[in-house]
Amino acid sequence: MAAVNAILMASLAAGGFSAASLLALLGGELGGRGRSYAAAFAAGILLALAFVDLFPEGLELGGEAAVAGFVGGFALLFMTEVFTRAHTHHLPDEHVHKHALGPFVLGLAIHNLADGFVLGVGAKAGAVTSWLVGLGVLVHQIPVGISLAAVLLAAQAGRARVIRTAILLGLAIPAAAALTVAFPAPGEVNLGLLTGVAGGVLAYIGAAHLLPEAQAEDTNRLAGIMFVATLVLTAAGLIALKQFS
Repeated sequence: MAAVNAILMASLAAGGFSAASLLALLGGELGGRGRSYAAAFAAGILLALAFVDLFPEGLELGGEAAVAGFVGGFALLFMTEVFTRAHTHHLPDEHVHKHALGPFVLGLAIHNLADGFVLGVGAKAGAVTSWLVGLGVLVHQIPVGISLAAVLLAAQAGRARVIRTAILLGLAIPAAAALTVAFPAPGEVNLGLLTGVAGGVLAYIGAAHLLPEAQAEDTNRLAGIMFVATLVLTAAGLIALKQFS
Protein backbone atom coordinates (compact mmCIF):
# COMPACT_ATOMS: atom_id res chain seq x y z
CA MET A 1 0.00 0.00 0.00
CA ALA A 2 2.87 2.39 0.77
CA ALA A 3 4.28 1.84 -2.71
CA VAL A 4 0.88 2.54 -4.30
CA ASN A 5 0.46 5.77 -2.30
CA ALA A 6 3.95 6.98 -3.20
CA ILE A 7 3.59 6.29 -6.91
CA LEU A 8 0.06 7.75 -7.02
CA MET A 9 1.08 10.99 -5.32
CA ALA A 10 4.24 11.18 -7.41
CA SER A 11 2.15 10.76 -10.57
CA LEU A 12 -0.18 13.57 -9.47
CA ALA A 13 2.82 15.81 -8.79
CA ALA A 14 4.24 14.92 -12.20
CA GLY A 15 0.90 15.76 -13.82
CA GLY A 16 0.81 19.14 -12.08
CA PHE A 17 4.37 19.92 -13.12
CA SER A 18 3.89 18.88 -16.73
CA ALA A 19 0.55 20.65 -17.06
CA ALA A 20 2.07 23.90 -15.80
CA SER A 21 5.06 23.46 -18.09
CA LEU A 22 2.89 22.93 -21.15
CA LEU A 23 1.48 26.42 -20.68
CA ALA A 24 4.48 27.39 -22.79
CA LEU A 25 2.60 26.04 -25.78
CA LEU A 26 -0.05 28.73 -25.34
CA GLY A 27 2.43 31.57 -25.52
CA GLY A 28 3.65 31.26 -29.09
CA GLU A 29 6.41 33.59 -30.23
CA LEU A 30 7.26 36.47 -27.90
CA GLY A 31 8.72 39.83 -28.74
CA GLY A 32 11.50 41.50 -26.77
CA ARG A 33 9.17 42.83 -24.10
CA GLY A 34 7.42 39.47 -23.70
CA ARG A 35 10.74 37.64 -23.32
CA SER A 36 11.80 40.23 -20.76
CA TYR A 37 8.70 39.61 -18.65
CA ALA A 38 9.00 35.83 -19.00
CA ALA A 39 12.66 35.93 -17.96
CA ALA A 40 11.90 38.18 -14.96
CA PHE A 41 9.05 35.92 -13.88
CA ALA A 42 11.15 32.76 -14.18
CA ALA A 43 14.11 34.36 -12.37
CA GLY A 44 11.90 35.27 -9.39
CA ILE A 45 10.59 31.72 -9.11
CA LEU A 46 13.98 30.05 -9.52
CA LEU A 47 15.80 32.24 -7.01
CA ALA A 48 13.01 31.77 -4.47
CA LEU A 49 13.14 28.00 -4.99
CA ALA A 50 16.94 27.99 -4.68
CA PHE A 51 17.28 30.10 -1.53
CA VAL A 52 13.98 29.51 0.32
CA ASP A 53 13.31 25.87 -0.52
CA LEU A 54 16.23 23.84 -1.86
CA PHE A 55 19.15 25.29 0.09
CA PRO A 56 17.42 25.21 3.53
CA GLU A 57 16.12 21.71 2.83
CA GLY A 58 19.59 20.58 1.82
CA LEU A 59 21.01 22.04 5.04
CA GLU A 60 18.50 20.10 7.10
CA LEU A 61 19.40 16.87 5.34
CA GLY A 62 23.11 17.16 4.72
CA GLY A 63 24.48 20.16 6.62
CA GLU A 64 27.85 21.19 5.21
CA ALA A 65 27.43 18.77 2.31
CA ALA A 66 24.53 20.90 1.07
CA VAL A 67 26.69 24.03 1.26
CA ALA A 68 29.39 22.26 -0.77
CA GLY A 69 26.79 21.08 -3.27
CA PHE A 70 25.26 24.55 -3.67
CA VAL A 71 28.60 26.30 -4.11
CA GLY A 72 29.86 23.51 -6.35
CA GLY A 73 26.80 23.57 -8.62
CA PHE A 74 26.98 27.36 -8.95
CA ALA A 75 30.75 27.44 -9.51
CA LEU A 76 30.72 24.51 -11.95
CA LEU A 77 28.31 26.25 -14.30
CA PHE A 78 30.25 29.51 -14.08
CA MET A 79 33.60 27.86 -14.80
CA THR A 80 32.10 25.83 -17.64
CA GLU A 81 31.03 29.05 -19.31
CA VAL A 82 34.37 30.72 -18.61
CA PHE A 83 36.36 27.96 -20.29
CA THR A 84 33.93 27.35 -23.15
CA ARG A 85 33.20 31.08 -23.73
CA ALA A 86 29.57 30.05 -23.86
CA HIS A 87 28.20 33.26 -22.36
CA THR A 88 30.70 36.08 -22.56
CA HIS A 89 28.34 38.85 -23.65
CA HIS A 90 24.68 39.64 -24.20
CA LEU A 91 23.26 41.85 -26.93
CA PRO A 92 19.81 43.48 -26.78
CA ASP A 93 18.51 41.51 -29.76
CA GLU A 94 19.54 38.13 -28.33
CA HIS A 95 17.14 35.88 -26.50
CA VAL A 96 17.88 33.41 -23.71
CA HIS A 97 20.90 31.41 -24.83
CA LYS A 98 20.07 27.90 -25.97
CA HIS A 99 23.10 26.51 -24.11
CA ALA A 100 21.58 27.74 -20.84
CA LEU A 101 18.68 25.32 -21.22
CA GLY A 102 20.89 22.25 -20.66
CA PRO A 103 22.09 23.16 -17.15
CA PHE A 104 18.63 24.53 -16.33
CA VAL A 105 16.91 21.27 -17.31
CA LEU A 106 19.58 19.29 -15.43
CA GLY A 107 18.91 21.32 -12.30
CA LEU A 108 15.16 20.72 -12.57
CA ALA A 109 15.79 17.01 -13.17
CA ILE A 110 17.81 16.75 -9.95
CA HIS A 111 15.13 18.75 -8.17
CA ASN A 112 12.32 16.46 -9.40
CA LEU A 113 14.28 13.31 -8.57
CA ALA A 114 14.77 14.65 -5.04
CA ASP A 115 11.02 15.31 -4.72
CA GLY A 116 10.30 11.76 -5.85
CA PHE A 117 12.75 10.45 -3.28
CA VAL A 118 11.01 12.47 -0.55
CA LEU A 119 7.65 10.99 -1.59
CA GLY A 120 9.07 7.48 -1.43
CA VAL A 121 10.49 8.06 2.05
CA GLY A 122 7.21 9.64 3.19
CA ALA A 123 5.29 6.59 2.02
CA LYS A 124 7.43 4.36 4.23
CA ALA A 125 6.54 6.52 7.22
CA GLY A 126 2.78 5.90 6.90
CA ALA A 127 -0.32 6.65 4.84
CA VAL A 128 -1.13 10.00 6.44
CA THR A 129 2.44 11.23 6.11
CA SER A 130 2.51 10.03 2.51
CA TRP A 131 -0.57 12.05 1.53
CA LEU A 132 0.57 15.18 3.36
CA VAL A 133 4.00 15.03 1.78
CA GLY A 134 2.41 14.32 -1.58
CA LEU A 135 0.11 17.32 -1.30
CA GLY A 136 3.05 19.54 -0.43
CA VAL A 137 5.09 18.26 -3.38
CA LEU A 138 2.13 18.71 -5.74
CA VAL A 139 1.59 22.34 -4.73
CA HIS A 140 5.34 22.93 -4.79
CA GLN A 141 5.69 21.56 -8.34
CA ILE A 142 3.26 24.06 -9.89
CA PRO A 143 5.64 27.06 -9.70
CA VAL A 144 8.51 24.80 -10.79
CA GLY A 145 6.56 23.84 -13.89
CA ILE A 146 5.63 27.47 -14.54
CA SER A 147 9.30 28.45 -14.34
CA LEU A 148 10.12 25.86 -17.00
CA ALA A 149 7.35 27.27 -19.19
CA ALA A 150 8.65 30.81 -18.77
CA VAL A 151 12.25 29.86 -19.59
CA LEU A 152 11.19 27.89 -22.67
CA LEU A 153 9.10 30.85 -23.80
CA ALA A 154 12.04 33.21 -23.37
CA ALA A 155 14.30 30.79 -25.28
CA GLN A 156 11.72 30.37 -28.04
CA ALA A 157 11.93 26.58 -27.83
CA GLY A 158 9.95 24.57 -30.35
CA ARG A 159 6.72 22.80 -29.48
CA ALA A 160 8.28 19.33 -29.74
CA ARG A 161 11.03 20.28 -27.30
CA VAL A 162 8.54 21.81 -24.86
CA ILE A 163 6.41 18.65 -24.81
CA ARG A 164 9.39 16.30 -24.58
CA THR A 165 11.08 18.25 -21.78
CA ALA A 166 7.90 18.69 -19.75
CA ILE A 167 6.99 15.00 -19.93
CA LEU A 168 10.48 13.66 -19.22
CA LEU A 169 11.03 15.98 -16.24
CA GLY A 170 7.60 15.08 -14.91
CA LEU A 171 8.30 11.35 -15.18
CA ALA A 172 11.42 11.81 -13.04
CA ILE A 173 9.17 12.25 -9.97
CA PRO A 174 7.30 8.90 -10.02
CA ALA A 175 10.45 7.12 -11.25
CA ALA A 176 12.42 8.29 -8.21
CA ALA A 177 9.51 7.51 -5.88
CA ALA A 178 9.20 3.97 -7.24
CA LEU A 179 12.94 3.34 -6.94
CA THR A 180 12.96 4.65 -3.36
CA VAL A 181 10.12 2.34 -2.35
CA ALA A 182 11.70 -0.65 -4.12
CA PHE A 183 15.27 -0.18 -2.88
CA PRO A 184 16.98 1.10 0.26
CA ALA A 185 17.05 4.89 0.24
CA PRO A 186 20.40 6.72 0.01
CA GLY A 187 21.56 8.53 3.10
CA GLU A 188 20.26 11.96 4.03
CA VAL A 189 23.72 13.47 3.53
CA ASN A 190 23.76 12.35 -0.11
CA LEU A 191 20.26 13.72 -0.66
CA GLY A 192 21.29 16.99 1.00
CA LEU A 193 24.29 17.21 -1.32
CA LEU A 194 22.13 16.67 -4.42
CA THR A 195 19.53 19.14 -3.19
CA GLY A 196 22.29 21.70 -2.68
CA VAL A 197 23.61 21.10 -6.20
CA ALA A 198 20.11 21.61 -7.63
CA GLY A 199 19.79 24.85 -5.67
CA GLY A 200 23.16 26.13 -6.91
CA VAL A 201 22.31 25.30 -10.53
CA LEU A 202 18.94 27.05 -10.40
CA ALA A 203 20.43 30.06 -8.56
CA TYR A 204 23.08 30.46 -11.26
CA ILE A 205 20.60 30.22 -14.12
CA GLY A 206 18.29 32.74 -12.44
CA ALA A 207 21.01 35.23 -11.50
CA ALA A 208 23.45 34.90 -14.41
CA HIS A 209 21.11 34.27 -17.32
CA LEU A 210 17.52 35.25 -16.65
CA LEU A 211 18.00 38.52 -14.76
CA PRO A 212 20.40 39.94 -17.39
CA GLU A 213 17.96 38.72 -20.04
CA ALA A 214 15.07 40.55 -18.37
CA GLN A 215 17.04 43.80 -18.29
CA ALA A 216 18.56 43.54 -21.76
CA GLU A 217 15.35 42.80 -23.66
CA ASP A 218 13.33 45.73 -22.35
CA THR A 219 14.48 48.74 -20.35
CA ASN A 220 11.24 49.75 -18.63
CA ARG A 221 10.77 49.18 -14.91
CA LEU A 222 7.89 46.72 -15.16
CA ALA A 223 10.16 43.71 -15.65
CA GLY A 224 12.07 44.63 -12.48
CA ILE A 225 8.83 45.03 -10.55
CA MET A 226 7.61 41.69 -11.89
CA PHE A 227 10.83 40.00 -10.76
CA VAL A 228 10.63 41.39 -7.21
CA ALA A 229 6.91 40.61 -6.89
CA THR A 230 7.40 37.06 -8.16
CA LEU A 231 10.39 36.52 -5.87
CA VAL A 232 8.53 37.77 -2.77
CA LEU A 233 5.24 35.98 -3.50
CA THR A 234 6.93 32.68 -4.34
CA ALA A 235 9.14 32.88 -1.24
CA ALA A 236 6.12 33.69 0.95
CA GLY A 237 4.18 30.79 -0.55
CA LEU A 238 7.03 28.35 0.03
CA ILE A 239 7.45 29.49 3.62
CA ALA A 240 3.72 29.13 4.27
CA LEU A 241 3.74 25.68 2.70
CA LYS A 242 6.58 24.58 4.98
CA GLN A 243 4.73 25.83 8.07
CA PHE A 244 1.55 23.94 7.24
CA SER A 245 3.22 20.75 6.06
